[in-house]
Amino acid sequence: MIKKLSALSVIALAFAATPALAQTGHVGLSYSSDDDVDTDVWAVEGASAFAFSDHIGAQVDGNIGSYDFGGDSELGWRFNGHLFFGSDAWRVGGLFGTSTIDVGGIKPKATHWGVEGQYNFGQFVLGASAIWGDADGIVSPSLDYDNVDLNGDFYVTDNFVIGASYGFGSVDNGFSSEDTTNYSIDAEYQFGSAPFSVQASWQHWEFNDISAIQSDGFTIGGRWNFGGTLRERDSAGFRNSAPSVLEHFFGLQ
Repeated sequence: MIKKLSALSVIALAFAATPALAQTGHVGLSYSSDDDVDTDVWAVEGASAFAFSDHIGAQVDGNIGSYDFGGDSELGWRFNGHLFFGSDAWRVGGLFGTSTIDVGGIKPKATHWGVEGQYNFGQFVLGASAIWGDADGIVSPSLDYDNVDLNGDFYVTDNFVIGASYGFGSVDNGFSSEDTTNYSIDAEYQFGSAPFSVQASWQHWEFNDISAIQSDGFTIGGRWNFGGTLRERDSAGFRNSAPSVLEHFFGLQ
């Protein structure tokens, strides 16, 4: 337990330091739960976006946390990297993501690459991503997966955003291939007197033809933000990072 808390402290300090240099991003604490796979997760999470020039930027985001599987707690983490080109109105780029849970023996993990883009219409931001990856210890000993996600974020005010996503993909274990569907809704509100926000989301993922394999999870949390309003923070990078098949299976956002 002490080892896990030490790891959480280190990652929290790292995320807290990074956005201070970049002047945009956040660090926060979240709780996620999914009854379908009997999982509860407490995690330190964060993100930071920064610019190399007027048109080239990058973002890193991720988390590290304690996964409770009906009484057995294990350490898990995920990391995403983004490199993009564009302007304040639009951007396109490439992404990388990896995630794992240290359960000993079978160690669920997933890694993917992909492309993404978004366009800012003002109060509404439309985004899309496509990823291709491989995973071990999730549903099958090993599998390949792909997913396309469409995201929409509506800024009711500069400090209140409501988002929704819809996605579709497939998983292939070498013997058979199954199609998947996912969707989610979320919201985040930052208090005007302080750079602190609260956020909540609900997410669903399923195998289209196997009703026994699905997940419905929710996430709540608080964040300390760097870089002004939520709209200013989000406009520096990508608000939505494409989830891997591991996040989908465990109902995480």
